Amino acid sequence: MYKSLFTLILTILFVGCANSAAPLEDIQRAKMALLDAQNAKENKIAGDYFKKAQNELSLALEKMKEKSYDEAKFLAQKATADARVAKIKATNFELKKEIDKLDLELKRVTKDFVTIDEAKGE
Repeated sequence: MYKSLFTLILTILFVGCANSAAPLEDIQRAKMALLDAQNAKENKIAGDYFKKAQNELSLALEKMKEKSYDEAKFLAQKATADARVAKIKATNFELKKEIDKLDLELKRVTKDFVTIDEAKGE
């Protein structure tokens, strides 16, 4: 009886462990997100998220080697999210710089028009 119970417990444990498959898609998604966010690493604010994503991906790969697939999946998903945040923050920063340049140009052009109108006496 104990032998059957022991065999049953081992079978349940083995099946439970086997259900946790290697999160290869999550790892690949994290790698792609990091590649997509490459310009973020140069940005001061976004760079922190980029580095965090790189570290999380490294940890995920270590967990894959240890066959800790649930932890690897979680870390890969975190890496993907942080890489996406880094890209968004870097893009936002670049857009803000562009808006500031356009705002300055608009002010300059507006000032030129006021000067022209004043010269005409209007």
